[in-house]
Amino acid sequence: MKLFSQTALALLFSALLALPISGTADAAANPITPTTAPSNVAVSSGAPPAAYLQTIKTLQENKYGENEIKSFVYQVFSLFDRHAEISQLLLLFAEDINMVVPEGKITSHQEFEKWYRDIGLRYQSNAHQIERLDVQIPAKGDYRVDLTVHWQALGIDGKYTSHRMRQQWQIVDGGGYWPRIISYIAEPAR
Repeated sequence: MKLFSQTALALLFSALLALPISGTADAAANPITPTTAPSNVAVSSGAPPAAYLQTIKTLQENKYGENEIKSFVYQVFSLFDRHAEISQLLLLFAEDINMVVPEGKITSHQEFEKWYRDIGLRYQSNAHQIERLDVQIPAKGDYRVDLTVHWQALGIDGKYTSHRMRQQWQIVDGGGYWPRIISYIAEPAR
């Protein structure tokens, strides 16, 4: 039995072709178009609360919103979990990074590469579970992340290890699709 007639399929296909398609990464990163007013949509139950208006204003003024930054954080950890190629990670970290991890301070891509290689030589697998994730956007293009992550790993020697870490990141617009981490501070969670 046919579910759709050829005419119905042709109409559906024509409608899909008529939809606007944005080819830019910027549009994909933040499809909310900046305007002078937060919204002109009528609200039947009264005026929207100030927190909502601030959220809309922040979305309009920034390339990334809170949920996009949260998604970015999860993406970074998923790359760590899969021992991704270093080239994939370097795209997400500024060249002059300020990074503090239990193994020491990292201030360049070269130092990051060495740290990442050393971690790969010490652990056969690891997993990051985000337990708390807060995002603040204090100024245009400035994103602050405060999170607690439970890191678990199996060493090359077969020994299991686990730590809860508090991490504070500062992220900025990266000029491309992804933002860039310029500061990454990890310390034991209290």
